Amino acid sequence: MDREDDIRQWIDMHEEELVRDIGELVKIPSVSRPGQEQSDDVVEAAHSMIKIAAQYGFHTENCDNRCVKVFYGDGEREVQVWGHLDVVPAGEGWTYPPWDCTRKGDFLIGRGVSDNKGAVITVLYCLRYMKEHNIKPCFRISQICGLSEETGMADAAYYLTKWPAPDFGFVSDCRFPLCYGEKGRCVVILERDSVPEGIIDMTAGEASNSVPAEAVIRIDRSIDMGDMEEEALRLGAMIRREVSGSIVSYTINGTPGHAAAPDRCVNPIGLAGRLLKRGTGLKEEEKHILEFLQKACLDGYGKELGIAAGDPVFDDLTCAGTVLEMKGRTVRLTMDIRYQPSVNAGEMVEQLQKAAERYGFTVSAEKHRDGYCGSIDSEEVRALLSAYDHVVKDGKKPYVMGGNTYAGMIPNTVCFGPGIPKDYSELGLPAGHGGGHGCDEIQSVSSLKKAMEVYIHAFMNLNDLYKMRSGKRKNPES
Repeated sequence: MDREDDIRQWIDMHEEELVRDIGELVKIPSVSRPGQEQSDDVVEAAHSMIKIAAQYGFHTENCDNRCVKVFYGDGEREVQVWGHLDVVPAGEGWTYPPWDCTRKGDFLIGRGVSDNKGAVITVLYCLRYMKEHNIKPCFRISQICGLSEETGMADAAYYLTKWPAPDFGFVSDCRFPLCYGEKGRCVVILERDSVPEGIIDMTAGEASNSVPAEAVIRIDRSIDMGDMEEEALRLGAMIRREVSGSIVSYTINGTPGHAAAPDRCVNPIGLAGRLLKRGTGLKEEEKHILEFLQKACLDGYGKELGIAAGDPVFDDLTCAGTVLEMKGRTVRLTMDIRYQPSVNAGEMVEQLQKAAERYGFTVSAEKHRDGYCGSIDSEEVRALLSAYDHVVKDGKKPYVMGGNTYAGMIPNTVCFGPGIPKDYSELGLPAGHGGGHGCDEIQSVSSLKKAMEVYIHAFMNLNDLYKMRSGKRKNPES
């Protein structure tokens, strides 16, 4: 049997084990939250990954509960493969249980199956194949699984203060064939004090990088809000009205998903602003606040805020309102903005401040990481692309994206992973379900198996490359 057939046969034989091990991670609700990155559930996921790797004979290291490291191979060079075990909150509206790995035909459904637990186990199985077949690369492979990727990647920043950067690396948290550039990310918190008493409370979302499924606005019952049903129907929105004592709660449903993909989301915060600002009994100041929520959150591209920007390589800037909350009479809105490398973040935030001030909001906090646009000309990148082309043969080209990964922080690193299948219509999920950060997150088993095949060939290509380089150093005249 030749190597190609052997790889495919081994992958087929271990499919059930692959799904089982993914399920072991998915059942742990390893949600990372700002200030709670090392929660018990996140640490449990780290221990589970160590246990899974150890049962296949791999040496591991817990990097101070920031990352988990799995080792294979020897050599001077180190190739790191980054992924993460933390996930965003499940949110409301799932058809399937978020903390089970449900299989329906070729698809797995559960929080983390695509982002990023499925790919993490897939990479481990590549190392397992190589180990069981005594394939010993001339370089060290370190699989590194972060524990706070979803909350700003402090795990990677910490790692680089204690351990060296790789000679080369790739991140399994994206889609093939290869990503060589990412937009920058700016998280801004906008606040307004002295919210009028007619607005009792406003709440939506948990994670700064996810468009929420719903927004809830509570209004004093004495205020005449008029009939919003017709406008809601026209917008294709669902609005639910519930009365409790002197308070009326309005729950507005949207389409949740990743903050970097507004084209696949409907933001319920923006919808709430648009629908509720029509309340006939509201004071002008109350309408003003709701109008700002509409302008800041509904279009997804920052047009109403004056920060919209296009780019021939990176396409449009995106701007998503993700978390809405009130403490006392202060309302706070968190915005996730993905901007092109050509955009100056300081100038963008300055313009946002000007737009917000017109509605009584101010920027109370801001944190950003600029994007990058790398090269696809290195021999290592060509080795990865060659492996993909050899296995998949679909002619797709490298790309840039709005999502942020460890590749923006780890030197000499690109994105190279299975992503999420585009067509899962056979599952019959509700509109907007199935994507990363959304309800009923899905992954295809066949996609993971194909990724395993790609990764094995990629490691073999890198081995050939580094052997060739070593030979040239030993024989400089040859």
